[in-house]
Amino acid sequence: MRIVLSFISGMVICGLLLLGARMVLPTRADTDDAGETSDNVTQRLIDLMPDIEKIYKESLTTPFRMAESKIYDEDIAEFYGTLLDNTGLRGTEEGTN
Repeated sequence: MRIVLSFISGMVICGLLLLGARMVLPTRADTDDAGETSDNVTQRLIDLMPDIEKIYKESLTTPFRMAESKIYDEDIAEFYGTLLDNTGLRGTEEGTN
């Protein structure tokens, strides 16, 4: 009987602690009263994230560019360059796809 009573009282105490922590912690610190997201929190987090799109494009095109540099036959190199241009795998510089 004491074990069941201790278990139930422990559950009640833990529940009250979680409820109290939820009331005290600033879970909505990134929003103002109007419901809009404040710039000071979200902008800092966005600045910390790496540019995943740039990393993906670079990892996709690097093997093709390295293979292109190893082609010594002019006809094959021209065909391969045209293939890279048509598929959009020619470099990751801005303005070229």
